[in-house]
Amino acid sequence: MSSSGNASVEEQLHALLCPGAGAYTPARAAALASMLREVAAGLDGASPQGEEPESKRRRKAPRDLDFSAYNRRYVALELLYLGHAYGGFARQETTDETIEGHLFAALQKTRMIPAGESWQQLRYSRGGRTDKGVSALGQVVALLLRSSARAGDPAAPLEAELDYPAILNRVLPPDIRVLGWTDVDQGFSARFSAAYREYKYLIAYTPSAAAPGESSEGAAAAAAAAAAASGGGSGGGAHPASGGQPPAGGDLDVGRMRQAAAHFLGEHDFRNFCKVDVSQVQNFRRSILDFWIEEVEGCGWGGRRMLQLYIRGTAFLWHQVRCMAAVLLMVGRGEEEPAIVARLLDIAATPRKPQYSMASEEPLLLYSCAYGGLSFRRSPANYAFLRGQLEDALSSHLIRAGLLNTVQQKLAADALNADLAEAAGKRPRGPRYVPLLQRAKEPAVEERLLKLGKGVPVTAGAATAAASGAALAVAEAAAAAAAATAKAEAAEHALAML
Repeated sequence: MSSSGNASVEEQLHALLCPGAGAYTPARAAALASMLREVAAGLDGASPQGEEPESKRRRKAPRDLDFSAYNRRYVALELLYLGHAYGGFARQETTDETIEGHLFAALQKTRMIPAGESWQQLRYSRGGRTDKGVSALGQVVALLLRSSARAGDPAAPLEAELDYPAILNRVLPPDIRVLGWTDVDQGFSARFSAAYREYKYLIAYTPSAAAPGESSEGAAAAAAAAAAASGGGSGGGAHPASGGQPPAGGDLDVGRMRQAAAHFLGEHDFRNFCKVDVSQVQNFRRSILDFWIEEVEGCGWGGRRMLQLYIRGTAFLWHQVRCMAAVLLMVGRGEEEPAIVARLLDIAATPRKPQYSMASEEPLLLYSCAYGGLSFRRSPANYAFLRGQLEDALSSHLIRAGLLNTVQQKLAADALNADLAEAAGKRPRGPRYVPLLQRAKEPAVEERLLKLGKGVPVTAGAATAAASGAALAVAEAAAAAAAATAKAEAAEHALAML
């Protein structure tokens, strides 16, 4: 198109868009183009119907709350949580996925505490410090929270106070819940004011086929007599009935476990039933007030039943309950005698802990932290909400159990030939069991203290433990040397036969 043609089109557009603005000139056209670009840019950034852009709405900070305008109340909160998905109770620098991390996030989100206040300012304390994967029904924390009463007004009556559980449960994850709250004295500590703590440890097992009215001890005795009549025997530490296997078809002998658990009662040195960290703890004496083992009524599936270990004590060491459960399971499986518990509690006889794996963390439950005269308030609305959530969770787990049971039934139906039928009730054989007292040992507490540079008081007990530890170390070294010599001799013999 010619330049005169372009000019004609531009003049026509100018006359159409700017009537009465005068004759067309290139300068006026450039100014008009600049104005149109500004208008277009403004239209691109505008939201439909005059709404504020979503990005700008998100940038608006929540209105700050003036905490100085409110009274504060020192309260204790009772917590329930399933710990399987979390890295433990205590807050950690490396992860936000802890119970305490979620609790404090909820406290700040609901404006119960000011952001940035230290634990000392909040006067925060916890009743127990559960590890990764461990659950709780009666965990207790204490701290200062915002009250409904205004600053300068009298303290709000308890019935008129904020419903702390209901408020927090609206923002907490579904597997962390606040059950109740109560106000406490200024000298209260969730840790040091506890009279005792209760733990439960759940175990799925197959009951032994004892005759009606016959105890598992009676079934064991009958099986032992049958084994003796047939010329059978057992090695050291094995169950007398069947060389390390529980009696009469069961996978745990509960009677033997109860015999072993009785040794835990009272005050003992539990260094062989915990994870030792002498940088944190040097006194390993603890008191067990009660310990019993019973079957959980109405809890089981397909011949499997549920046992629970109940342990009540004033305080517990790191991983103590899981170590106690591990040794009791060895006794129940017939791998150790019930007297092994008494032997491990005798520090003069066993100053160094045998190496063994703890029981799983998943079945462990902090059942309660008990405080004299303390009663937690529970609102009906929050209680009904929790009951509904619990029923939904139980239904979900029952459905999963039903699916697994269907799979098990299908596998059983597929076992049509003799080989599959024979293998259906068997599991792969694990490594040969080594009795606890024959295993490698951890360093004695006194040896750990010396290595840490803290020294050991010169007492008869310490000297005995150190001497016993040294003797055991020499014996283990000699045994290792003898084993190496035997292997070398066997190799030489094999070469000579070639």
